[in-house]
Amino acid sequence: MMMARGFDCATKLNTKSASALKKEGFDYTARYLGNSWKTFDKTEAEAISKAGLKLISIFQKSADRAAYFTEAQGKADGLEAVKAAKAVGQPPGTAIYFAVDFDARSSAMPNILAYFNGVKKTFETYKLGIYGSYAVMLAVKGKADYYWQTYAWSNGRIADFIHMHQYENNIKVAGVLIDRNDVRKEPGHWSSTGKSSATKSFEVKTETAAYLTAADAKLGKHKKGIVKTGSYYIFNESAGMVNVTKQQGVPGSWINPKASGSTEYHTVAKGDSLSKIAQQYGITLANLQNLNPQIKNIHLIYPNQKIKVK
Repeated sequence: MMMARGFDCATKLNTKSASALKKEGFDYTARYLGNSWKTFDKTEAEAISKAGLKLISIFQKSADRAAYFTEAQGKADGLEAVKAAKAVGQPPGTAIYFAVDFDARSSAMPNILAYFNGVKKTFETYKLGIYGSYAVMLAVKGKADYYWQTYAWSNGRIADFIHMHQYENNIKVAGVLIDRNDVRKEPGHWSSTGKSSATKSFEVKTETAAYLTAADAKLGKHKKGIVKTGSYYIFNESAGMVNVTKQQGVPGSWINPKASGSTEYHTVAKGDSLSKIAQQYGITLANLQNLNPQIKNIHLIYPNQKIKVK
């Protein structure tokens, strides 16, 4: 399974540190909502987005013992999390992950389920994510939109439906203490621009080499296979390279678009206009019209229509 690289940390990030971590090959960062020494604000969200990292929101207070987990506490935390997310400009429809940060045994599961029942009663606009061990993942399956498993307390077992897997804690990279994560599916991320997921697709016109990383694709080294001609979703972009996939939201293979004769498209979403799309991709409206001569009326586009942008 191809996976993207992510990290979570309690350290506040700025443009310099976020950019350094992006250069280390990370695509996602998970940071804490709220008002404490480890939480982020709007300025940090902008720095993270500017560095090219996708942002994942975590809400965690105590969450380290069974007694914390009650329906009443879930209701309170749901309200507080939504308020904190709105304060940093997190767009609706993206995820907030709530933690179960201890070795939860079967006796604790009723408490945990009651807590998340409480969260959902006061949780509006956002999608629910749950972090915890393998046992927690099994207990809450079907109760959330997103699942993030830690290797801690999991005894080497990994649930097959999770979106992220935390596999290493407390390592220093680019001067920042982080935990490492594999991102297996689109995790409900966001950015300060309000974009939560890719709306772009690629048409691969010439069969091309597939690579494990963007760096390999750029250098043409360590080829792992072939990407055949056809239409693909874009999972990620880095250093001019593109990660293409047949399953939207799931990592695929890195390719060099120059070697594939690829054409990049934007899939029109509700509320889009040609001028808005041109601005998003840094091109002029006239250039966008030249790329799409089939569009006779610039004021008439429709959802799911493919607009050529490169």
